[in-house]
Amino acid sequence: MSIIETLKQKLQNTTYKPKIVYVEGWNSNIRDAALEVSNNKTINPFLIFHTKSEVPSGFNLPHIIIDETDLSKYTNLLFELRKSKGMTIEQAQQLVKQPNYLATLIVKANDADGEICGIDYTTKDTLKPALQIIKTAPGAKLVTSAFIMEKNDEVYVFGDCAINIYPTSEELANITKMISLFAHNTANIPDVRTAMLSYSTSGSGAGESVDKVKSAYQLIQNDSELKAQNIQIFGEMQFDAAFNSQVMQKKAKGISWSKPANAFIFPNIDAGNIGYKIAQRMGNYKAIGPTLIGLALPVNDLSRGASKDDVVGLSYITGNQVLQIKK
Repeated sequence: MSIIETLKQKLQNTTYKPKIVYVEGWNSNIRDAALEVSNNKTINPFLIFHTKSEVPSGFNLPHIIIDETDLSKYTNLLFELRKSKGMTIEQAQQLVKQPNYLATLIVKANDADGEICGIDYTTKDTLKPALQIIKTAPGAKLVTSAFIMEKNDEVYVFGDCAINIYPTSEELANITKMISLFAHNTANIPDVRTAMLSYSTSGSGAGESVDKVKSAYQLIQNDSELKAQNIQIFGEMQFDAAFNSQVMQKKAKGISWSKPANAFIFPNIDAGNIGYKIAQRMGNYKAIGPTLIGLALPVNDLSRGASKDDVVGLSYITGNQVLQIKK
C-alpha cells in the first residue's frame, strides 16, 4: 500500500476530520482536489476566492469570497499581531484581502486547522505570512521542508529542498532531526535511516561543505529523541553509498546499518532542489510537498507545477500533521 493511501486511511478511520484552507480556489486543480478529499471523507475543505466570478456555477464546497465578506475580524487580528512591528490598521486592511494572508489568519484564529498554498504563489509568498502570523512551534529553531518521494512501493523523504539556502552545520543538524522525525511520525516510515549527503563518504573527500556535514553529524548522532524513535543517522556520505547497500558497505566505514537509507538530507538548497526534480522527472517518482516543518500550525506549500493528485497527497499529509498536533 502506498504511503499516501496509508495516510488517507488514517484520516478516514478517525472521527475528527481536519478543516484545511485551500488558498487558490480559482485554480481547477485545487477545486478538483478539494472535491475529492471531501467526497472520500478525509478532509473538510474550505476555499478562498477573490470574486464571485471565480466561483464555478454549482460549486457547493464551503468557501469565502473576499470581495463580498466582512474581514474585520481578521484585519483586527493581523493588526494586533503586527502593530509592534509598525503595521497600521490601514496596512492590515489591505493585506487581509490577499488570499495567502487571509488563509494564514483563518488558521491562526482557529477557524481552520491548516493551510495549503503555492500552486499559483511562490514558496516565499506562502512562507512569509506563515512566519509573521503563525510563527515557529515551541522549541523549533527554524522552519525546514520535506518532500515525500514515492514510486510503487518505494518511499523516501528528501529535504531540505525549498527553504534553507546554505544552512550552517548547526542548522543542518536541526534540519536532519526535524526531517527524520517527520519521516517517522507523519510519513509513517517505521525504520528511518537518514543519510546526510555530501560529495564525500567517511572522509573520502575534503572541503568546506564536507566539514559542514561532518560537524552537523557530530551534533546530531547521539540525539536522545532520535534514538528513542530508533532513527538511525549517518554522515557524511555520497548518494551511491546511501542508496546502494553494496556500495555502502564498501565506502561507509563505521556505519551500523546495512539497508539503504530512506531519508536523505541535502547539504544546501541547490543540491536538494536539483535532486528531487531529477528523481521526479527522470526517475518518475511522485514528489509530494514540500511539507513545511517547524511551524506552530500546519501550512504547506505546493509546487507551481502541482497536479490535482499532488494536491490530494499534500492534503493527506497536512491532515495527518493536524492529527499529530491534536494527540
